[in-house]
Formats: sequence, C-alpha cells, structure tokens
Amino acid sequence: MAARVSNRLFSHKLNEVPVHLQTPTFALKWCEEIKKPPAVPIIVNLSIDSKGFYLICVNRVKKEVECFDLALIHDTRTGSQVSLPQGGVEYFDQNHIGLLDVPVTSKWLTIYYGNTFVASELRIVHFYFESPSLAREWTEKLFQLGHNQILRNLSSLDCLEKIHSKIIHGLIDLDKRKIPVRNLVQFLCKNNRDSSKVREIHQRLESLKLNIIDSTIDPNEFTFNKFFSLYMNLIQCHEIEKLFNAIGGIDCQYLNVENVKVFLKKQKETLNDATEMDLYEIKANDVIKKYSEHDEYEREKGMSNESFLRYLLSFDNLIVDPKKFDLCMNMDKPLAHYFISSSHNTYLTGYQWTGRSSIEMYRQVLLTGCRCIELDVLDSEKKSDEPEIKHKNTPVKPVLFIEVIVAIKEYAFKVTPYPLVLSIENHCSAKTQAKMAQYFVDVFGKNLITEPLKTHPCDGNYPLPSPNDLKYKILIKNKKISTNSPSPVSNNNNHQIGNQTPDAISATTSSDTSSDIGKLRCHQQLLNASPRHCFLNNDPDELAECTDVNEKNSSENPPSDGDTICESKATKAMSDLVHYLVPVSFKSFAKAEQLSKSFEMSSFSEDRALSLIREQAKEFVAYNQRQISRIYPRGTRLESSNYNPYMYWLVGCQMCALNYQTLDVPMQLNLGLFSFNNACGYIEKPPTLCQLKNSFDPKARTNVENVAGYEIDIKVISGQFLCQDREPTFVDVQLYGMYGDMNKRHEFLVRSKHWNGFQAIYDNTSTDSNKYPIRFPNVSLPDMAGLRFAVSSEDGTFIGQSFIPIAHIQPGYRYVVLRNQMNIPINASSLFIFIRINIHIKPEDQEIAKKLVQPLTNQPIHKNKLEQDLNKQTSCEDIVPTLLVRNHSSTSMESAVIFREQTEKISTNETKMYEKHLVPASRLHDRKTLCKVLSLHDILTKEIIKGDRNMESKLRRVSVDFHKKIEKQEARFQQCLNLQHDQAYSHGERPRTASVIQGKDVKESEETLLELYSTKFHLQEELECKNFNEYYKAVDGKIKADYNKQMRQIDNILQEEKNRVNEEVKLQKKKEEIEIEKTENNRDKVLKLKGESVQSNSKASACLIQKLEVMHEEVKDILTRNLKTNLNEIEEYKCMELQKCLEKYYNRFERVQYKLQQWMKAAEAALLTGSSLFPHNSRMKISTSLCALSYPSEEVTKTNSEP
Repeated sequence: MAARVSNRLFSHKLNEVPVHLQTPTFALKWCEEIKKPPAVPIIVNLSIDSKGFYLICVNRVKKEVECFDLALIHDTRTGSQVSLPQGGVEYFDQNHIGLLDVPVTSKWLTIYYGNTFVASELRIVHFYFESPSLAREWTEKLFQLGHNQILRNLSSLDCLEKIHSKIIHGLIDLDKRKIPVRNLVQFLCKNNRDSSKVREIHQRLESLKLNIIDSTIDPNEFTFNKFFSLYMNLIQCHEIEKLFNAIGGIDCQYLNVENVKVFLKKQKETLNDATEMDLYEIKANDVIKKYSEHDEYEREKGMSNESFLRYLLSFDNLIVDPKKFDLCMNMDKPLAHYFISSSHNTYLTGYQWTGRSSIEMYRQVLLTGCRCIELDVLDSEKKSDEPEIKHKNTPVKPVLFIEVIVAIKEYAFKVTPYPLVLSIENHCSAKTQAKMAQYFVDVFGKNLITEPLKTHPCDGNYPLPSPNDLKYKILIKNKKISTNSPSPVSNNNNHQIGNQTPDAISATTSSDTSSDIGKLRCHQQLLNASPRHCFLNNDPDELAECTDVNEKNSSENPPSDGDTICESKATKAMSDLVHYLVPVSFKSFAKAEQLSKSFEMSSFSEDRALSLIREQAKEFVAYNQRQISRIYPRGTRLESSNYNPYMYWLVGCQMCALNYQTLDVPMQLNLGLFSFNNACGYIEKPPTLCQLKNSFDPKARTNVENVAGYEIDIKVISGQFLCQDREPTFVDVQLYGMYGDMNKRHEFLVRSKHWNGFQAIYDNTSTDSNKYPIRFPNVSLPDMAGLRFAVSSEDGTFIGQSFIPIAHIQPGYRYVVLRNQMNIPINASSLFIFIRINIHIKPEDQEIAKKLVQPLTNQPIHKNKLEQDLNKQTSCEDIVPTLLVRNHSSTSMESAVIFREQTEKISTNETKMYEKHLVPASRLHDRKTLCKVLSLHDILTKEIIKGDRNMESKLRRVSVDFHKKIEKQEARFQQCLNLQHDQAYSHGERPRTASVIQGKDVKESEETLLELYSTKFHLQEELECKNFNEYYKAVDGKIKADYNKQMRQIDNILQEEKNRVNEEVKLQKKKEEIEIEKTENNRDKVLKLKGESVQSNSKASACLIQKLEVMHEEVKDILTRNLKTNLNEIEEYKCMELQKCLEKYYNRFERVQYKLQQWMKAAEAALLTGSSLFPHNSRMKISTSLCALSYPSEEVTKTNSEP
C-alpha cells in the first residue's frame, strides 16, 4: 500500500508499456546516411522495455541491438507529416509497395532524436511498418512515453534501473541469448586501458556468485537486485555506512521503525516541520516495507544498509518536492504574473551571421514548451507577394512564412495547452502584411485571438487575462496603428485580399517554391562592412514612430542604437489581430504608470534593461506587475550566445528571449526553471513580485519585508559516476538570487579528495560534524533563488549539472541527479549531499525570536514582576524598548520626534527596537509553516491505512476464491485442446488446416474461462472503486479538519500578539511617565508630555495591531486558497485513480484474451507441423501471471510460475 500512497502524491508516474509493444514488432529501418542510401532497407524488430526507458531495435540481419533512449526522442511523425528519405521513393516504386495499397507515408514512422534542439544536428530515424494502424500506434505511443515528465526527472534509483534495462537488452549476444562479460565491462568502464577498473569489475562480478559460462551472463539471472549489489560494491558506499551507523549505532545491522522514524523527522526539521510523530511512524513502516521488498527475511528484521540506500536514491527522497513537476501552480492570474518561456530568432540553427534558417527549429522549440517564439518577416526577394522569414541584413537564406505558420499550427499545443505568443518583427510592405494577416486567420482559425475576451477588454482598468482564460489560443505581438490613424492599405485592396481562398495558401507551400530560393542580396553597406564590427537587427519596439522601409527616407542615416532597427508601419489588416500584447516605444516608468495600460508591452535589449535595473529597479518591478516586458540579446552576440536571464527575472521580466540553438549556462538555467509546473511554459512569479504598491527593492541588501530569509549550509559528500571515463574533479555550487545575495560570495568550488573510478569523495568528515564548506548566510528572497550544481574534470570538461529553485528544495540527505546541457538526466551520475535550510535571524535577534517561536517554553515575565523591576530601574539603558514603528505611522513618528526633543535621555536606538524585533519576528511571517499545503502523507491516519490494508485482504480473498475455479476450467480447456488434437490425427494423416482446433468444446471452454476472469476482475474492480470513494471521503474530512485547526492556530497567534502589544504599550507608558517626572519639574509641562505620550503610544499601538490584522487576513486568504487547491487536487486524484482502476482491470482482461489467443495460435501451429501439443506431459500455465495480476495469495504464488 505504501507504493499506492506514494503514487497519489503525484499525478505523473513512470511509463506503463502495453504488453504487445514489449513483444517484437516487424519493421523496416532506413539507413540514416543520406549520401549513400542502401539498395534495400534493414529488417528489424522493434520493442519497448517493460519500464519504458528504451526503444529496442534489433537488426535481424547483423544480429545487432541499438537502444534509443525515449527521453531523447523529440518528435515522432507519420502520414502527411513525414518526408521519405533519399532513395525511398525509388525503392518503393521498384518493389511496387504502396501503389495498390495505402500510401507509403501512412505506414511510415520518423523519429527525431538527439541531445540538441538544432534540427540539422538531430538523428532522423525512419521505420516502415506493415500497416497504417501499427505506424500510427507506434508514433503516438513513442511520443507519449518520451514526453512523460517523470522520464525527464528521474530519481537516482530510476536511473540505475534504466542502466540495468540497457544492459539486459542492449548488451546481449543475440545468437547465444547471453550478455558477454566483455560487453558489460566496456559499458561500465569507458576507458578500457584503465586496468584497475577492469579488474575491479571482474572481481565484483565474481562476488555476485553468478553462473558465468564461457564469459557470458544469463540476462534472466542478472536481475536488478544483482545489478544493485554490483553497483554498491563498485562505489563502495563508505559514506552511507557512516550515516547508517550514526542512525542505528555502531555495528548496527538493521534499522528499526524508531530509527527510521527519527531519521525521517530529522530530514524535515530544519524547516520547522510540524508533522506529528505518529504519522512519521506510519511513513517509517511504509518505507521499510517498500524498500525491503527484495528480501522478505530482511523486512521482518528492519531496514538493511542496502534497503536504506535504495530509499535514499529513490523518488520518495528526491531533493525536489515531486509535486512541483506536476501542474502545481495557480494558472488563473494575469499573464503579467508569470515567467514565460521565450525564444529569440527562433528560425536560426546557428550563428546570427552565418547560421541557417529552418522551419524545423520552430517545431523543436515548441516541443520544449516554449510559449513565445519570434518571426522576422520580410518581403520576398523574388519580387513575389509571399512573405519570408530570415534575419534581415545578413546572408542567411530565408524560409517561406506560410510554411512556418503551418508548422506552428501543428505544434503549438502538442505538449502544453497554454497560450502561445508570436513575436513579429515586421519589415513587410502593406500589401504583404495584408497577406500575412489573411494567412494567420486561415491557418490558425479558432485558435487565433482576433478580438479581446468579453471578460477582459483591452482597457487600462482591466488586468490581462490568465493562461487558463487563453488556453489553446495564439496571440500576435505586432505593432498596432492608433484607432484614429488612417490605414496604409486601401479598402479595395483589403477587400481583395480578405476574400482570398484557402487554395491560395496551399499553392504557396509547394516544394519547388521552397527549394528554388535564389541567392540573397544584402545591403551594400553591410556587404562592405566587416561582420566582426556590425550590429545585427533585433527587436525594434524601443524606437518611436519608425518609418516604412520602402519610403524615400530609408537611405538616411540609421539610428545610433546598434541593437535596434526600424520596422515597417503597421497596417489595419495586421493591427486587427493584435490584442493584449501591443508593443509600444518605452518612454519612462512614470509615463507607463500614468497611462496604466496593461495590454501594452515593451521590448528591451539586455543592456538597456540592465541600465534600467541599476537606476530604477523598484519601478521596473512595479511595471512588470501590470504589464509585460521582453528582453532580447544585444546585437553583438554574433555567435548566438545567451545573457543571464536571472538578472531580469529578479525584477519580474516575463519574457527573457534566449537562443535555443546554444545550450550554454543561461540556457541551462532557463530549461531548469521551466522544467517545473508540468513544463507548460509558464512559471508563477512569487508574491513579492506581484503585490501592487509594495516597497520591494530588488537591489536592497537587507531582508525583504514580510519575507523570512534562509540560511543554507551544504556538504557535497560524494559523487557517483558509473559510466564515466574522466575524473569528476570539481563541483561548482552557485547561488542565483537577489542582487544583494550575489554581491556576497555566491559560488563555491569543491575539489575531490578521492576517486576510485566509480565514485568521488568530496567531504569525508563525520556525519555529526557541523563544518559546512558551503554556506549562504542570508538568501533574502528564497522564492526567487536557485542553486546550480556543475561537475567538471580537471581540464574543465563538462560532466553534468543540475539547477534547482530553492523554494522547491527538500533539506536533509539527498541525491542530486546530474543532467546534460539539455536538462535530461545523465545515466547514474549523481551527487550525494547534505543540505540544511534555516530561517535567517540576525545574531542580535536570536533571543527574542526564540521567545516568539517557542512561547510555551519561553514564558514572558509576569506583568507585576516587570513593574517591580521597572520601578527599580534608573538607567536609560535598562528601559523597555518603545513600540513606535518607523515608516508605518507618520503621525506616531512626529509625536515621537517631539517627545525625543523634550526627553533627550530616551535613546533613539530604543525607538527602533520594536521595528527591529517584534514585527519582523511575528509568527504570522512564517507562511511556510502556517500555510503549509498538505500532502497525503501529512493527512494519512492509522484508520485510513488500516482500511487500505483491509481492502488488500479482500482483493486477495477474491483472487483465492476464484483460483480453484479458474485452475479447474484451465484443465478442462487443455483437455479439449488435446482431444481436438488427437481426433485430427486419428485418420493417420496430417491435417491440412488448423480450423479443426476451433471445435465447439474448445470455444465453450474458452468462453467459460473468460467469463470466470471477467467476474473475478469485476468483483475486484467494484471493491477497489468502493475503497477509493471511502478513502477520499476520509481524506476530504481530514483536510477540512486540519485546515480548521490551522485557522484556529492563526487566530490564537493574532490574539497572543495583540495582547503582547497591549502589555508592552502599558509598560512603555509607565516607563515614559517615570522618565518625564524625573526630567521635568513644571507640572503643566509634565501633564502635556504625559498626554502626548499616551496619544503617541495609542496611535502606535493601533497602527501595529492593524498591521498584525492585515497580516492575519493575508494568512487566512492563503489558507483558504490552499484548502480549495487541496480539495481540487484530491478530487482530481480520485477521478484519476478511478479511471486507472477501470483501465487496470480492462487491461488485465485484455491480457487474458491475448494470452489465450497466443495459446490457440501455438496449438494451431503444433497441429499443422505435427509437433506435440504438450511435450513432457506439461500442463499449460496461463493462470499464473493472470492470477498474479490481482494480489495472489502465498499459495498461488508458490504453486504457479510465469508462462
């Protein structure tokens, strides 16, 4: 049941591969060498491993195996989307394939595969199937499996299972059906000249006691458990042994429930986790049960060292909260409140000057989840009316505009349903623009936003619509003419183009048009200029009132800003399609705030934006709360390098457009950030960047108001690199955060102390040691900070990296899975780290913070005692601090100034004490603890767990009840087959047809057997569905009860802090009265000063209580939203589990039918060939795997085996 609970926490899970796709499927594979096409294709068998990691391609001629990593499959295509490879058409014509049958392309599968987004560098693999239905199924299933978010965010344990799958499927000798030891050694040890590593592998293999014959291993014997033991022996795991002994004691063999419970609690306690210990006990039991499944004997004793390591490597101990990979963010906020994945010069495959334009780049970029792509559109160089896409004023060859938008239409929502933005850089004449507009309308159809939503008119008083409001919609970002400006296009021309038929579109996409592109004519001055010193065109939104490129003044001096160039004037045809994203020339933040038009946006070069951040960071944040900004690279980045997007995310810039063809560090940060929230292309900005009229200053080096900073301490303990030939010498740990954070030390380089060929040791100190080599003492805004781990060799060669937002990090002992530049996990490469996260508190505030966080253990001094002590005090240094708060009440501060002028002995430092201590240290700031979004582990009770286990028992009982009936019916089915077989040979001649096997008795027996299975599965399905409904009803009630408890808790906190304020005010009044009487002799003045003191303290008290009440309401609002989110998630999980339950039993019944069909086919083959139906008097064992599908009893498990 632990496994089922774990699945409920997260809607994604590892691939479930249908049985028939795991069995070999006949196909023809076309050679990938374009220059030398073969005379005939290669005959192959295709299958997918049971875990869904690899597409296994077996060459039946050469007896070779190739494993295609499903995570590296970008796209799969069939039918009209594919283009036959060179030589394909001739081959099929000569062999008369597809002439009388269906078209060849409908039986074709093309796979785009590789470690890059650049289309020209991808492998393009072609397969031909026997039928269109097969091609279609493989096309759809491979895409679905390859784009599973879990496959792209594996745990270290999953990565090991992936390596094991490749070993048993990819290293096998097909003739012997064995794994040569030589192949395994070469796979694990890339550098065969390293004799010590080779010797180590041989020794460890011998210790596994495998039956190695002729230097080969039986893949059925080399199970994952054996492989895991090999892994442990190779990396040696000394650091895990230290941790194991620290938890259970020296020479401990097994961890008991109490040990595991304490460890799980310590993993969380650094973030003040308040989960009750009995729930940790439930989780500890589940962990021991789940990760000791490989050894029932061990499970009874506790958790062994191996089981403990399995848990540490698993998805249940991931460094990132797994829910963050799912769609976990609120998608109902205005567009301006999200970071949006954006591309720059999307059409380019390489350098800005010498790269090629490619339609395929749009497909590849959209498949990453990118939601803003760029189209630089120009008039055709062939003097036709067809718009083209290319980089203006460069020798880059163009591609046809119509072909690009047709590709965009096909791929716009293939991986994410959220709105897509087309950023148009328009250099076209009025006539061509009209044609562009018509193409947009005809191709995109209902997906195109042609008018504002009724709920969100384009008005300054309305915010932008949300991603949910614009699902499956395409937005055009293009210059828009003013409503009172005349259109450059005449009405007649508009009418003529507006009535163009769709046939005109198809006529422009012919292959000969796209292939017959003449040489490009550049501007004379650019031809004469040196590319090294020229600036390339980028977004022109900064320029005001650009003129048409066809006008006479186009020969005048170009603008001084090298990063910009004039666009053509907008036309009415294009303007009518622009809504919510109207690019305007940026004047100033004050002007933008005055106009307050949320639907207007501006683009900034990286340098211009950085200059604005230096001078007006707070204003930039306010601008981005209302409107959208787009940042693009400076024009001198000729090599298509990228700027650091983090610099601009910190002020809330939504669209940081990057060059996807360059997988540099900025691109890795971008891919890392947008891999969360189901990789949908939208990441919700933290509240600090979205709250209107706040005083947030991203450049400030102090803590952010109402936000608790983090202290982060890290130990990089070890690194595991199973298939690595270079020593991973360095680990670079980098902090990306607020500007103030990055002005301090934000990067640490850790060097390896020892390398055994498979594991590097970076920190060999004791687990109890409090020495942390990596320390970030104050991360001021954790929601906008991230950690990047990068591993490299001595010579700087890249080995792996991982970027993790700090808000998603789970502290404790964790494994960081390393990824390649494309953010895909690298096989079995990981870092074992310990990370501690605490709330940052200044040293001088530690004592008061401790009293506020733990009020029960730090009781306040009794009021009478305080008054007695106060009457004894005569020194100003001992006076209780004032309650006046700077910058929160101007009236109170004025009174305070007067008061200080008249009572000079009251220190000004004391008036700041309350501001420094009580308000920032209020427990209402601790949103992470008070507003915790519950997971099912948080709300599971013993009663719920017990109910689930009772359900398991009922399912097992049903399975046992039906087992004898099914076994009896299977025997009868076998007798019928034997009888039919014997009767067919009774005349002494071999039958010429197998139809006699389909006798009446056989059919009746088969139908009875299927009816038994159907009844059994139906009963189990009803039981499980009933249990789901009861389970989620209990969970729903527990969630509501817990949230009511949280509400009462914050009400109590508010009341306690109000009382504390009132008590402090009374004491302050008393203290000030004593001080006034000591320093002033004039009675009238004494009365006046006392009155002013009462008035100022009363106002300050009211102001502070009001602030606490506002904070209280904010926390209540968050709790209410969390409750709604939790209940919605529970409902979604319930529907999902019910659907999976129905699908599970349907698939099980389908598998029964499939197995019976396979048996019938085998019987028919035996009848025709004359072979024995049941050699050695064996009986068929269909029921074994089928019964096992539904919780088999121990007796069933022992008496049956897999067929």
